[in-house]
Amino acid sequence: MILQSVRFNKKINIPFFIIILFVGMQRFQSSLTNLNLLDLKSPFESFPFYSLFFIPLFLFFFKESIGNKSTSFKDLIHLVLPIILIIFRKLGFLSEQISRLVFFIFTLFYWILILSIIIKYYKRTLSKYSFSKINFKWLILVFSNVSLIMFFLNYTVIYWKLNQIDMSLDKFYRGSSILWAIALLYLILNPVIVFGKDYLHNQLILKSKLFSPWSYKTIKKTETKDLILLKKVNKSIPELIYKLKLLEQDFNFLMQKKNNAKSLSKKLKIPNTHLKFVFKYHCKLSFHEYFNLLKVALAIELIGQGFLNDRTVDSLSNTCHFESRNTFYKNFKKFTGSSPSKFS
Repeated sequence: MILQSVRFNKKINIPFFIIILFVGMQRFQSSLTNLNLLDLKSPFESFPFYSLFFIPLFLFFFKESIGNKSTSFKDLIHLVLPIILIIFRKLGFLSEQISRLVFFIFTLFYWILILSIIIKYYKRTLSKYSFSKINFKWLILVFSNVSLIMFFLNYTVIYWKLNQIDMSLDKFYRGSSILWAIALLYLILNPVIVFGKDYLHNQLILKSKLFSPWSYKTIKKTETKDLILLKKVNKSIPELIYKLKLLEQDFNFLMQKKNNAKSLSKKLKIPNTHLKFVFKYHCKLSFHEYFNLLKVALAIELIGQGFLNDRTVDSLSNTCHFESRNTFYKNFKKFTGSSPSKFS
């Protein structure tokens, strides 16, 4: 999934791919050793300080996952200190006690930094949008694994006696592997995390052959009276449009006889003023035209289910709540470029 979707959602997938590779190789090496298929000790077992280089990768992943600015060359400064600490430890400039303290402070700092990012993300978006809830649960699963990794790394540095048989490493791998399995299962069940919302929705549009009226960029200059509202909803525009796009695929909602701005606002759980703003500056259709689009979406769904196999186009028009057969034909042709009887 990661390799297939990397070009669609590169920001998230590159750091996540490195993390999975790092975590997976560790467990693969450990399993081969335990099965007596390979007599090889991991570099992190003989010199745990190497793991400091990978801790910032977790930070990069979480920053990208919540939609912050993309990781830049400036962010690579996070990798400089680990390299310095590794060199100092290798050369013996840091004593055992100082090394343990430095390792603990370093990992604790990044753990707190990642936690603060998740908390800010929760406060900013969780209560508003379905995708944010999916993404938040995913981040919590990964954060649980990161916390476990950091805890065990500190245990290794502070308590573990190297070159002695210690079953704690096996226990750690078993426990953390269960958490990783849960996280990856959640990822498979929610591919929108990896592929990105726009890519998956574009596949729905291609499948339904439905015209999309939405624009993430404003289609006209914001009027002075709407500037205050713009500040409130500006960051939310992509999520609002995404929810509206998904609604066009919601068969249960489309079956309702009366769809209007109020019912739409209630369904999306957003203020009516926010909805009007999105339609005014990010939609190529008026409210009336958009509801006709929803009716056409319903017609497409019914045609796909074989509605016209034993019923007439007039019956389809009535089921989709159009005022007349002529209005139905006109709107269907407008949004699909085809007549209902020839649509496939």
